[in-house]
Amino acid sequence: MFSDQFRRGESEKSKLAGVKSSKLLSNLSGVAWKAFQSVNKRLPEGEAIRPNWAPGPLLKSYERTSPPLGFPRETDSLCPRCVKEVRDAVISGETTLESLMNEHPGEIKAQIVEENGQVVMRKTCPKHGEFVDVMATDPAFLERIESLFFGRDFRAAEDSHVHRHGTSNIKFGRGAVLTVDLTNRCNMMCNPCFMDANQVGYVHEPTYEDTKAILDRAVSFKP
Repeated sequence: MFSDQFRRGESEKSKLAGVKSSKLLSNLSGVAWKAFQSVNKRLPEGEAIRPNWAPGPLLKSYERTSPPLGFPRETDSLCPRCVKEVRDAVISGETTLESLMNEHPGEIKAQIVEENGQVVMRKTCPKHGEFVDVMATDPAFLERIESLFFGRDFRAAEDSHVHRHGTSNIKFGRGAVLTVDLTNRCNMMCNPCFMDANQVGYVHEPTYEDTKAILDRAVSFKP
């Protein structure tokens, strides 16, 4: 018993020493980075790199813009119940797919605020009432993550046939990965699944022609 307690105590000491070493290394890295930035700002600015695929020279950090961050703030959101109703209407043929781009069904404003040690999103649908979603249980951590946002990239170009998502149009950035879902059949039901596998009540499988059209559109615009 004594030996077991001694080992546990020694392990705790080792763990504490590791934490202290990690904090020391982090602080030293922070000081070194600030020193580098201080020297770098005094050096003459060189010509920005321009890759063949880019519409212009790569943007420097101070040239990039960012959306509103922090909290409290207002943002655009969706009513979760309206989304299901509109999806069912599109599937049944009661409304067209274009209505998602032109009529903005289910879109509502939301407030992101800090309450009781959490960051929550509050939104009210005129039809279905109020919804409250927890975005973070650690406000300081979320604030830190948002502060690391590196800024918007190039404005998307020559992509009118791809990024047609209505209010949710992708306006900035360049694509690095193309994912084509060939089926929503799956033997699992993971909540974060973007295909809503096994949860929508129907099978979605694009035809060969549909898949070819997706790939053709994907290579038709600049990344």
